[in-house]
Amino acid sequence: RALNAVQKNGDIMTGNLFLKNDDRMHFAIFNEDGNARMWLYKDKDGDGIRINNGADGGGEFIFHKNGEFYSPAALHAGGATVGTDGNVNGSVWGGWLNNWLNSAFASRDNNINSRATWDYVNQNFVRDIRQSGIMTLGVGSNANTQTPAGGVVIGAIVHGNWDNNEELKYTWLQKNINGTWYNAGRE
Repeated sequence: RALNAVQKNGDIMTGNLFLKNDDRMHFAIFNEDGNARMWLYKDKDGDGIRINNGADGGGEFIFHKNGEFYSPAALHAGGATVGTDGNVNGSVWGGWLNNWLNSAFASRDNNINSRATWDYVNQNFVRDIRQSGIMTLGVGSNANTQTPAGGVVIGAIVHGNWDNNEELKYTWLQKNINGTWYNAGRE
């Protein structure tokens, strides 16, 4: 046993282990057949720490020095998955996020499509109301006088004493549908 040396067949250390070199240095785990099972390394001035699955494949995982992390395949956190295409799968979405969004948008669009369109509203709904010009209607003695259909009394004039010489002022209520003014009718 060499003094202050780590034994090749296993040892216990209580301090730091340093690998000093200006070139790439690897920490590796090998199978008995000599195939590398895992590599851990960082190039001098490289982009980050790399972990490679060696003979088992799967690519390299990189912990970048700018704080980013790269995985060659999907990431898993508990029951959630971040796919390589950016999609997210998790119980909060009931599966993949893109499917949840597509369903939510389709539901919203179906709800919108079942509503009246602007053209339908403009062609069938009242867009405005107004009074027409003021008209005068003479009232005779003991008369049962009514405005024409749709007319609304808005005032009256009495000339002198109540002497059968009165006038009613009336107008028509009008509604605008699709740009055309119509008189409101009477049922």
